Amino acid sequence: MLRINKKGCYVYDAYGKLIAPGEMYETFDPEDPESKPRSVPARSIQAVATRGSHLCNGVYPTKADDPVVKEQTSKTYHEFTEDRPEIAVIFGNFYDQDVPVPNKISVSAAIEYPIGSTKRIPVYTSSGSRTFILDPGAKQLSDLVSVNGKKGTGFYMYTCVKVAEGEKFPRGLVAYNSRGEGLKNADIVDSGAPDTHGQFVYHPIAIVGPSDAPGNIIVADSIGQGAGDNPQDRGFIAAGLGADFPWIRVAKGGESSYDFRANGKAMFRVGLLKYGRRAFVHYGTNDLMGKSFDQFKADISATWQLLRDFGIEEIYQFTIPPRTTSTDNWATHENQTPVNAKFAKGADRDQANAWLLSNPAPGLLTGTIDTASAVQHPKDGNKWDVGTTKDGTHPNEVGHERMRLKFTDYLKKFK
Repeated sequence: MLRINKKGCYVYDAYGKLIAPGEMYETFDPEDPESKPRSVPARSIQAVATRGSHLCNGVYPTKADDPVVKEQTSKTYHEFTEDRPEIAVIFGNFYDQDVPVPNKISVSAAIEYPIGSTKRIPVYTSSGSRTFILDPGAKQLSDLVSVNGKKGTGFYMYTCVKVAEGEKFPRGLVAYNSRGEGLKNADIVDSGAPDTHGQFVYHPIAIVGPSDAPGNIIVADSIGQGAGDNPQDRGFIAAGLGADFPWIRVAKGGESSYDFRANGKAMFRVGLLKYGRRAFVHYGTNDLMGKSFDQFKADISATWQLLRDFGIEEIYQFTIPPRTTSTDNWATHENQTPVNAKFAKGADRDQANAWLLSNPAPGLLTGTIDTASAVQHPKDGNKWDVGTTKDGTHPNEVGHERMRLKFTDYLKKFK
C-alpha cells in the first residue's frame, strides 16, 4: 500500500529504503499504516560536506561606482565527508551580523559531480522549481538532490544569484583559482565556465543531508573566519576539520560572544545550528577589548547555553591568543606591547585562559582546546611568538598552521 510519511522523522519503506518526511512510500502494514509506520531511530539532517559558510563579507555593489551586476554565477569547491546518496543545499539572503539584504534575490544552482562531468545535476526547490526566491533575511532549503557522493571526493557548486538593476546581493567565500573556483557575470549554472577569480562570491550557506554523523558548527570571530591565513577564507578551524568532518561556519569578523546572542546579530545564523551536534567556539579576543574577565565569563557562558538551547550536544572552546602592538612589525617579541591592560601578563586574558582550561562549566562546556599556546611566545606568553602574526591581532599563515596542528591532535579523539 502507498502512504505518505507524516512523521517528523525518516522512516523505512517495505524494502528498507529511507523515506523523508512528506514523501510517499510503500508499506506492508494495511491495518493502521499512519499510526504504525516502520519508524527507525531518527536520522537527523546534519552537515554532510565541507565549506558551508555564512555570507560574511558584505554585499555587492559596495560602492556607488561599482559596475552594475544583475546576475553572477559562482563556482565553489566542497568535499563529501561521508558516503552520501542525497544532499540538500541551503541558500540565504542576509549577511555580516545577520543584516537582511534590502531586496529579494533569485537563486538557481547545479552540482558538478563527479568533477569533470559534462552533465551537471540540477538543484530544485521543494515544490519542484529551479528558481529559489528569497525575501530579505530568508533562508531556503532545497529538495534532496541525488548525487551518490563518496567520502573524500570533491564537487563543485554552481550558484547563480540574480537581482534587478540597482539591487544588491550578499557575498562570503573567495572563489580561488587554485581550488578550481571562479565567477562569471552570467548564468552558467548548467553550462559554461568562470572567467574571473579571487573575489568574494555568493554561495550556499550549508550543504546537509540525513546522517548519523554529527555536523560541526564553527562559531567564531575573524580568526575562526580565516583572517590572516592563506587562503584568507580558510583558517585553522576549517583546515583542522578538513575533509574528515562536515562543517558549517557561522563566523563573523569583529564579533564577540555577546554579539552572537544579543540584539538580533545572529538571529538568522542560529537557524543553522540544528544542522550540527558539535560546535567549536573561538571568542574572547574581541570580548576583552571592551569587557572584563568577569563580564567575559558571563557572556561566553550565556553563549554556550544558547548553543545548547538550539540542540548542540558538544561544545568546545578555544583559548584566547595574544593581542599586541609592535614597533618592528612583530619581528621580535621584545618590541611588542599588549594592546591594552587586559592583555598584559597575569591580567584578564591570562585569567580567562586559565579559567577555560579548568573545566569551568561541566554539563555545558565539553572541552577546551589550548591553541593560544601554539602562537604565544614560550617565555613571554602575553606576546606573539616571532613569525606567527603580521598585525598583532590575527595569526598569519604560520600561526594558523601551528593552531591547526594543536586542533587536529585534539580531533584524534573523534576518529
